[in-house]
Amino acid sequence: MRHRFVRTLTSVEEAVRLALDAGRAPVIFSDAGDNPGGGGSGRTTELLAALHGAGAAGVFYGSFHDPELAAQAHALGPGASFTARFNRSAGRERWERWDHRFEAEATVAALGDGEISGRLGMTAGRRLHLGPCARLTIGGIEVIVISDRTQTADPIFFEMMGLDVADARTVVVKSRGHFRAGFGAWFPPERVYEVDTAGLTSPVLERWPFERLRRPSFPLDPETAWAG
Repeated sequence: MRHRFVRTLTSVEEAVRLALDAGRAPVIFSDAGDNPGGGGSGRTTELLAALHGAGAAGVFYGSFHDPELAAQAHALGPGASFTARFNRSAGRERWERWDHRFEAEATVAALGDGEISGRLGMTAGRRLHLGPCARLTIGGIEVIVISDRTQTADPIFFEMMGLDVADARTVVVKSRGHFRAGFGAWFPPERVYEVDTAGLTSPVLERWPFERLRRPSFPLDPETAWAG
C-alpha cells in the first residue's frame, strides 16, 4: 500500500487553466499546501495571485487569514475601493517562506463580525468565532478575509458574506479534506482538485528536508528495496 502515500496533485498552472475554461462544470480547488486545520498559516498567496494575474472570473476564494486587512476593510466601510495589501505584516517564522505579500485593487463588498453557526460537514451546528470578516472583490474574485485562522470546511464562510456557492464557477478553499463533506452537495469527487501549492501542509514529501530519517525511505527513494 506504500504507493498510496504518493500524491498526484494538480499544478497551479493547470488550476489556472481550468479556472479560465468557460466550458466546464463548476469545480472546487483545495489549496493543499495551506490548510489551517493541519498547521498552515491561512496566508499563502500563490494560488490567489496566479488566478488574479490570469484574469480568472467567477471565483470564490476562502478564507484568507489577515486580521489587519479585515480591520482596514471595516474602517473603510462597504463600497470603499482601496489597494488591498495581503500579508502587509510578517507572520510567524515557521510560515514566512510561503506567506508572500500580494497587492490588488479591491472593493469592500460586505462585512461581518464572524459570529456564525456551521451549517454542513464537520462544523454543522457548531459556533464559529472568526473575528471581524470582510468580503473583498478583486477583479473577478470574491475573497473572504477572516481574523481567526480556521480552515474553510463549510459553505457558511461564503454564505455569511452574501455569496451562494451555486453561483461560483470556481471555489477555492484553504482546507485539505474536511471541506469535502461541507461542499459535497455542489462538487462530486470528479470536480474536486487538490492543487499543488507550497506551504506547511504540502503532502509532497519529497520537498521536505528530512534530517533524521533513515535512508533509503519510500517515497523519497523510489527504488527502495523491500525485504519480506
